[in-house]
Amino acid sequence: MLYLLPSPIGNLSDITLRTLEILQKGQVFLCEDTRITQKLLSLLEQRGLLHHTQREFFSFHTHNQDEFLKTTTLDFMNQNIIFMSDAGMPSVSDPGCVLVSYAQRYEIPYEIALGGSAVTLAYAYSGFGDGGFIFDGFLPHKSKERKEKMSFWLEKIGASQLPLIVFESPHRILESLADIALIAPNCKLFAIKEMTKKYEQFYYGTPQEVLQKLKEKNIQGEWVLVMKFEIRAEENKLGIVEILNLDIPPKIKAKLLSKVSGESSKVWYEKILGENQ
Repeated sequence: MLYLLPSPIGNLSDITLRTLEILQKGQVFLCEDTRITQKLLSLLEQRGLLHHTQREFFSFHTHNQDEFLKTTTLDFMNQNIIFMSDAGMPSVSDPGCVLVSYAQRYEIPYEIALGGSAVTLAYAYSGFGDGGFIFDGFLPHKSKERKEKMSFWLEKIGASQLPLIVFESPHRILESLADIALIAPNCKLFAIKEMTKKYEQFYYGTPQEVLQKLKEKNIQGEWVLVMKFEIRAEENKLGIVEILNLDIPPKIKAKLLSKVSGESSKVWYEKILGENQ
């Protein structure tokens, strides 16, 4: 039997009884990081939640999963195999979906245990409604691609009022908030980091307001951003997104953007030139 198990995103006490039951009978562990999984099992043993048994560990992550399965025999699957990602729910911005497809293709029995996810927890924390949301994983690394992605979602789901949830690293959180503030300055934004951990922190406001708060804070830790776009009737006029996409000279574009945003045309001109390099 193949099991895909969630792991706590921070607080060890969030592990479920069912996950503990399955862990106890696991023979082979496929791990996003074997060191993290072994540490988790060791902590559970120290708390008396798990008994020590002989286990075999293999690395299984996005960089080696295809090759691993290509060189694995089906007989290998005739044992209790457990897959665990570093933290959170397998297949939700974590490895795991390739294993599910493999099991389906070769009719290997598999189960996925219920567990917590940073996505649903952040959604509940935000208070932005209970009618569903859009999840888009991690934002692109580069500013131009981030702005294009935000423009896409602003156009596609803005009027629906469905919140958009994304992940971001501490290395890019300030830059990403600045880009969001340019593309969707009026959206409601909820930002949270280190969920379920000792130093959990969250902030809410407009993208610019949250950005200003974070400039004075410790931003280390993985972030989740929940955004609810505000579409106003008067925004049927030419806005920031439309002007950025116009095929016009940079100086003219900068002046138009200055009129719409209130920011100086010089600042906009420098940003436009920076993106075109």
